Amino acid sequence: MAISGLHMSFIGMGIYGALRRIGLGFVPAGLLGGGVLVLYTLMIGAGVSSLRALIMFLVRIGADMTGRDYDLPTSLSLAAAVICAWQPLYITDAGFQLSFGAILGIWLLNPVFTEMFRCGQMFRCGREDRGGKVSSVFCALKKKLLESVSSSLAVNLFLSGPLLYFYFEVPPYSVILNILVIPVMPLAMGAGLGGLAAGMVLPSAGGAVLQVCRAVLWLYDMACGAAGKLPGSRIVTGKPGLAWLAVYYAVTASVCAVFFRMAEARRKKEREDTNGGERVIRPEQRQGGGSKRNGRAQPVPGYITLTMRLSGAALLAFAAVMVLLCRGSYTWKSGTEVTVLDVGQGDGIHIRGPEGENFFIDGGSSDVSSVGTYRIEPYLLSCGVEELDYVFLTHGDEDHINGMTELLEGQELGVRIRNLVLPPEEYLDEKLAGIGHTAARNGTRVVTIEAGQSLRNGDTDLEITCLGPECGTDMGPGNGASLVLGARYGAFGMLLTGDVELEGEQNLVNSGRLGRYPVLKAAHHGSRNSGTEEFLQIVKPAVAVISAGKDNRYGHPHEETLERLTDAGCMICSTQECGAVMLRSDGSSLQIESFLE
Repeated sequence: MAISGLHMSFIGMGIYGALRRIGLGFVPAGLLGGGVLVLYTLMIGAGVSSLRALIMFLVRIGADMTGRDYDLPTSLSLAAAVICAWQPLYITDAGFQLSFGAILGIWLLNPVFTEMFRCGQMFRCGREDRGGKVSSVFCALKKKLLESVSSSLAVNLFLSGPLLYFYFEVPPYSVILNILVIPVMPLAMGAGLGGLAAGMVLPSAGGAVLQVCRAVLWLYDMACGAAGKLPGSRIVTGKPGLAWLAVYYAVTASVCAVFFRMAEARRKKEREDTNGGERVIRPEQRQGGGSKRNGRAQPVPGYITLTMRLSGAALLAFAAVMVLLCRGSYTWKSGTEVTVLDVGQGDGIHIRGPEGENFFIDGGSSDVSSVGTYRIEPYLLSCGVEELDYVFLTHGDEDHINGMTELLEGQELGVRIRNLVLPPEEYLDEKLAGIGHTAARNGTRVVTIEAGQSLRNGDTDLEITCLGPECGTDMGPGNGASLVLGARYGAFGMLLTGDVELEGEQNLVNSGRLGRYPVLKAAHHGSRNSGTEEFLQIVKPAVAVISAGKDNRYGHPHEETLERLTDAGCMICSTQECGAVMLRSDGSSLQIESFLE
């Protein structure tokens, strides 16, 4: 409702139409209807979709009041011009693109899909069909259903660009759900307005009427929930590039241009005058694609009808191909990629293996609210990741686990997690045990890993080895007992240290498992007690990545640690300055990029 502004049109045209029916003139009815809608728009916050609907409504009644013709492209363009003149950056807003795109889709693509579904005797009500006499009621319902399908396809295909760009996935069943939702929207709005009006006089009567709204919203909820459980209910594609969007809309525009040119050619053929007088095109002639000359039907050239009917199928096929290519651009990558996300004061590291396997180490923040919902999950979806094979949690601090708790609890409609890997049982604290129970309740397998064990997924060359903590030490759960992992792919190696500090680092040095790693994820966000000289001499990192929040209250990273890393010859990349840090390797070379230049 918010995106389409449908409720605005329903209210405005409802009031305007009612005033006209009781005998009020165009001007007073328009002024009253427009005035009410302006006040309603202010009441609900004057969002971009509401403003678009308000301006288009004012143009519509303005045309009636001045005796002019109304056309959709003019009013839509005027609404866009007014809104962008007021707030130019609205053009980059998802709500703006979805609201205007929905109307553009109906205007441009609905005729294309209507023609695609128009075949043979589909709309010939009351005539003989293969099944015998077709009832007018059944034919009308069939026509209405196909019109709804055409409109739904038009909106969904045209909005594919902003949907993928902002939300990174396609919900295929939305085409069907729109057919269910849109026809009963007037019922929900009518009952809502009626219930509010009745409630001012008799609250019990108003409450009874509002139960209709409750039933409709319950129906929506149940339908969407059921659709979400069906196979293929969502196709995660990742974020398309601007070149992808340019190609998509260029081809769509080309197909529409060909369609409307053929439509104009057909109309011209049908308008041909036979004997210098007017000629009426009967429905069966128009649908069948024929015209009449000298009293005899002259068929419209077959290529015109065929081109028009194939245009919709071509758009559907092209959209499917583009979705697959967008998805493939993320799944067909070679080599390995590591992204240290900017989660503020916390850790969140994603590793994509050469065979498309996905690992995640930690995931939390102490200064970003709902970091799993608003940072980690959108990032994963934007990279085409709908399932994590393994999630490792190094220890139980909130700035390492609270985002993963959100993902584990929201797997039904979010990113799925197959395996949760925790430190050895002797280092599990209350919070780690709790998140383990949360994972098990939501269908995720929970395992522990000990020093010396490694994980190799299939035949891939990527190997993740647990280097610590050692079992049987005197350390209790906490920073020092953080899970320490080493990831290797050919000559590329990255040491992931959690929050391990003095005692933990010394245990790693003494274990003999520590080796050289070209990339170091600095421990404990670069605190002064991490990255000792002895530790750095063994690891010999060329690059150190620090995950810390900008202007955090702990002062991370500390100056002492930065000096030690610099003295060790490290190039330092911090999420405070770089945003997300992305490392790509083919096993022999390393490429480093940052989200902020």
